[in-house]
Parts: sequence; C-alpha cells; structure tokens
Amino acid sequence: MIREGSLQMSHGIMGGFLIVGLLAKMGLTAVWLSPSGAWLLQGPRVSEAATPAEARPVESGALPRLASLLQQQRQSLSAREAALALREEQLRQVRQEVEQRLRELQALQTRILEAIEEEKRIKGEHQRHLAATLEAMPPDKAGRLLEKMEEEIAVQLLRRLKGKEAGAILTHLAPDKAARLSQRLLQ
Repeated sequence: MIREGSLQMSHGIMGGFLIVGLLAKMGLTAVWLSPSGAWLLQGPRVSEAATPAEARPVESGALPRLASLLQQQRQSLSAREAALALREEQLRQVRQEVEQRLRELQALQTRILEAIEEEKRIKGEHQRHLAATLEAMPPDKAGRLLEKMEEEIAVQLLRRLKGKEAGAILTHLAPDKAARLSQRLLQ
C-alpha cells in the first residue's frame, strides 16, 4: 500500500512537471514567434545593442534634411576654397611686385652710391687743383682768398698744403680767423 500511494504521488509530481514544462515551452514559442514591438518591455535588438546611438539609422524624414545640410557645407567649403585660391594668387602677385621694386631700389641705391663716389672723386680733384693753385699764388693773395671762403673748405685746402706754405698763408689772415682755422687743423 505504501507503494501505491508513493506511485500515485510520483505520477502527480511528474504530471505537474509536464504541465509546467508545456507552459514554459508555449511561452517561449510565443516570445520567439511574436512580431517585434509586441512586447512592451523589449530591449534593443542584437544589431542595435552593439552599435553606438550616432551610428544607428536615422528616421527617413531626417535624411533629406541631413543631405541638404551636407550640400550647404560642401558649397561653403567650395566657396572658401575659391576665396583662398584667389587670395593666394593676389599674394603671389604682390610678392612679385615687391620683389621687382626691391630689385629696382637696389639698382637705384647702387647708382646713387656710384654717383656719390664720383662726386667725392671730382670734389677731391677740385680740391687738389685749388690747393695747387693756392701753392702757386703768393701767400698774401692766397690769404685774401681763404679769408672769403667757408671755414670747412679753407681747413680742407690747408690740410692739402705743405706745412710751410700753409703757415705763410695763415700769417696773412685776420688773427681770429687764423686762430679758428689753426684750431680746426688740429682736430
């Protein structure tokens, strides 16, 4: 008897397991076969769970707007690129003009320096000639001539003369001018 009761009880437990197993199988089948969005507590799909939110497909209404924004950005970049190319060309032309002007200025500077050197050479020749003329003149006439000259020129001429001749001419100058010229000869 005890066996019969235990047998009935084991049949009852097994029947319960069978019923629970059938219910679980029906539930899982319903979940797997149901259309997406049918369950309220549904998580992300496997394909969505692995991709960042920025990479997920956008709503179909947003695509034309994004394409328009992209086209505007391309046009803006093209306009900037064209403006930059124009600016670079202008800068290249300005650079060429500046380089040309610099070459012209350097040539002009060379000509000016040559002219200054030529003027110094001619002035030196004139001073040598005038110094030779003063040496050939009697000291009293040379003194009267130096008396009327600017002091700087008179000093330059006296420096070109021999000491004896310069001294003879200085004796025929006014004492104050002779003193100033002598003092400048020492400098």
